[in-house]
Amino acid sequence: MQTVVFSDTILVFSKDENLPVHYYCTYLVEYSQELFYKLCSINVYFKAILTFGEFSFSQLKYIQAYFGLALIDAYKDEKCLKGFGLFVDKNISEEIIIFDKVNFSEKYKFVLLCQSLVNLYKTTCGVLPIDINILNETDTYHRIDEDLRFLREVEYLKNSHTEDRVKDKYQKVYDIYRGVMPLFFEIFEKDGFLPFSINNEYTGSINPFELLSEKEMECNWESK
Repeated sequence: MQTVVFSDTILVFSKDENLPVHYYCTYLVEYSQELFYKLCSINVYFKAILTFGEFSFSQLKYIQAYFGLALIDAYKDEKCLKGFGLFVDKNISEEIIIFDKVNFSEKYKFVLLCQSLVNLYKTTCGVLPIDINILNETDTYHRIDEDLRFLREVEYLKNSHTEDRVKDKYQKVYDIYRGVMPLFFEIFEKDGFLPFSINNEYTGSINPFELLSEKEMECNWESK
């Protein structure tokens, strides 16, 4: 894989075509998930498109040159996709076999990067509380605290942001996860997405009462 950064955009692409498509898809989704969690920790979110098609890259003497229909299509489509997160072209969506996906539009599916929480939902059939020992049996749920933090921030922003356009963006993502895990959300919405909802002895590794969004908005209000 190779990475190019320009302006507010990151391009990650394969440097060869010697391996099957699902190999590259797996690495690109895992890259996106890692970036997702890193940025969530500072309350920053991105929109990404995973696609397959014509793309050329050259390292010239003084500049980098990159072009192709895949890049142009992704650039255009990104502006039309409401919300944020990782979107995969349906032409290659079946190449993603580790992560769950849901339909988003005629052309794209939405990849559920909150994999730990989705895994827990499937294992428990949405029943809470759980046996706390389940969380330690494997690494299947090892990022569940980060998933809960993400949903706490999204819930706050969809309800409290001052700009309707921004609120709608967070509402869209919130609704996707709610549609995937409705039984969890019935409880989480009452309890504030706290780790204690999973098990009353489970406190997690992240302060569940600290909302970065709330602090940022308070600072914005004070500056005005």
